[in-house]
Amino acid sequence: MARFSALQLLFLVSAASLICSGCQSVPVSTLSFLSNQPVETEDSELEQLVDQPAVNTRTSPYKRQANELVQQAVNHYSNGELSQAKILLASAREIDPGHIGTFEIEAQLSYDMGDRNQFLQSLRAIRAASPNDSQKQSAIGTLFFQAGQTQEGIACLKRAIELKPYDENYALKLAAFYEQTGRTDEAQQILLRALHTSPGSKRLPIALGRVCESNQQWAQASVYYAMVVNHFPKNHVWRKHRARCLYHAGNFSEAFEQFIICRQNDPESLSLSEMIAFGDAALRLGDLETAQHLFDEISETHQHQLLHVEILRGLCAINRGQNISAKSIINTARKKWPADPTLLEVAALVPAE
Repeated sequence: MARFSALQLLFLVSAASLICSGCQSVPVSTLSFLSNQPVETEDSELEQLVDQPAVNTRTSPYKRQANELVQQAVNHYSNGELSQAKILLASAREIDPGHIGTFEIEAQLSYDMGDRNQFLQSLRAIRAASPNDSQKQSAIGTLFFQAGQTQEGIACLKRAIELKPYDENYALKLAAFYEQTGRTDEAQQILLRALHTSPGSKRLPIALGRVCESNQQWAQASVYYAMVVNHFPKNHVWRKHRARCLYHAGNFSEAFEQFIICRQNDPESLSLSEMIAFGDAALRLGDLETAQHLFDEISETHQHQLLHVEILRGLCAINRGQNISAKSIINTARKKWPADPTLLEVAALVPAE
């Protein structure tokens, strides 16, 4: 295929700005933030399909004639003359049926003209013509997903992974699409194989932690987040994720230690649910003073709006022998929740004066 001029290539890339009629838009996955590059859209995927081989001085006359027709088609395309561009592409294909440039530009033409069937046919032609190009297989796979052709999209991305197993971007992309379609087990398997291939990756453990966390596989998620913390010891966002997963896994001692580190480095970093988990872990470990302090802080911040926090505050005070404080906490809570049976049970635990 003839080399496009910089201006033509720029136009060809920017021209693909619409979603093909009838194509389904795929939402951004929780995993897509892991890519080093911005999230790929239809435009950027179409851009990757533009073929730019070096000029071959030994090109046959037929090939050169097809190239000239493709060049003319690009010019018409740039002028908005889509029908003329399509006719020229058909002529180029008659001369050179395997000319990949005709398929690539026709994909964009059909995309802009809203011809979904032709768009998919063009993608399939490019896929067949570029079986060993991982970048094109990945780009085509994404476009298939966006057009609702899930199985073809998966096949293309699997092929990209086969061609470049050490490029984690392809595994992350395929796992993201699996996750979006609810196939989280398959997403996890793809990521595990990729991590086995690239054990030093910093992004794959994050993706695995996310998937395991969404599946409530707390112990497994905490293992992957431990790997992330090792990579980024000063990033306490991931330490919080690990602490939360450890808590839900029942490892209260380790969760408590991780929460302490988070609070020491960023006192405002913990969310309400994480503060409650921190306090509950302290209570379960018998650190009543820390638990009382945390629950008092939560209560003050949220103005006695959380029933279970007030119950835990009362229990902490009772266990610490602070009966007057416990009675005050429970009585105040009962004014807001007078019929709550648990509050009545806790009130009965307060020793009589």
